[in-house]
Amino acid sequence: MIRKLRIKIILVISVILTLAVFVVMMSINYVASKANQNEIESNIRSIADREGNHPPSFDPFDPYADSSSGFSDYICVWLTDTLEENYKMVQIKTSRDDIVIETDDIIEYTKKALNSGETFGEIGNYEYYIRTQKFGKLIVFMDIKPFQQSNRNLLKTTSLIGISTILALILLSIFLSKWLVKPVKITFDKQKRFISDASHELKTPIAVISANSDVLEAEIGENKWLSYIKGETSRMSELVSELLCLARIDDKSGRRPAFEEFSLSDVFLQTVLPFESNIYEIGKTLEVDAQPDIKYKGDVSAIKHIITILVDNAIKYSDEHGHISLKLYTHGSKKIIEVYNTGQGVPKDKLNKIFERFYRQDEARDRSSGGYGLGLAIAKANAEVHGGKISAQSEPGKWIKFTVTL
Repeated sequence: MIRKLRIKIILVISVILTLAVFVVMMSINYVASKANQNEIESNIRSIADREGNHPPSFDPFDPYADSSSGFSDYICVWLTDTLEENYKMVQIKTSRDDIVIETDDIIEYTKKALNSGETFGEIGNYEYYIRTQKFGKLIVFMDIKPFQQSNRNLLKTTSLIGISTILALILLSIFLSKWLVKPVKITFDKQKRFISDASHELKTPIAVISANSDVLEAEIGENKWLSYIKGETSRMSELVSELLCLARIDDKSGRRPAFEEFSLSDVFLQTVLPFESNIYEIGKTLEVDAQPDIKYKGDVSAIKHIITILVDNAIKYSDEHGHISLKLYTHGSKKIIEVYNTGQGVPKDKLNKIFERFYRQDEARDRSSGGYGLGLAIAKANAEVHGGKISAQSEPGKWIKFTVTL
């Protein structure tokens, strides 16, 4: 439980911080890109205002002025309109005489700019600006490679910083999670210790009460008061045993169960068949299908306990004259145990809750049947000790099926 809580805390902190870093990183890049775009538009307008002449601050001997100097190479194209409402190229001017560009490329760029219908736009590595004049149009194409490179460099830099920051924050969240769950861990450990100690302490008085009840019954014969005492003593003894079982599973510092290879098929049948007579006596039907010769390495007593809990649960909660089906088979390397019974089933929104400790869907019915809401929790814990899992499917009012995957 503590480990799952830590993982949730780490995930929540990591996701929040990752989103925060991503938003900051994208904001920086957006603002810088917008600033570059505004500077490009301002510079290209300035060139158009000067009829293709570079501003005084522009250095014609610098072939690629960066964004800090304000201007890059540019090409100006003058067009005059004809009677056919088409445009004729009459003059081309470049910022430097040594700029090499094919006339066909200029014509292609000009056509694309005119067909776009936009005053400002981008074609390849050029930003264009179209200005309508008295006898035609002036189109300015500015080389924006320096600005594009500046945007790419900023994106790379912020990405590296962002990734480094996220990794550092994830490491920090790991340490923070340990600190945050420490009070919970202390409380949980105290709770486990209390349950374990209390269960051990209760075993002795329960055994004394049970023994004295038997002695009294032998002396005075059957008595309803004694039967009440013996019944509740038996229930209390069962509860204490279940609590001790959970305490042993929760005790990670204790000795791990001894895993050994055994025939899961034989253990399955040995555990299931003793229930057969009881099931038929109460008017219910049983179907057992076990694949032979399935070998498994694990704790035999724990596997038996899982099967016993699920079969007992099926007997208690199947409907009158209901059907119980038990299956064992393999799927690849996995060993599957299925326990199915007809009955009221469980609503879908409560399927996950039934594996919680002390959870009981029907309080009155569970008291009458002797349940404490610990059986399925023990089965789940034992399955997890073996690296497996247990799940439930149900159609309310008709059936429920538990599946153990080992």
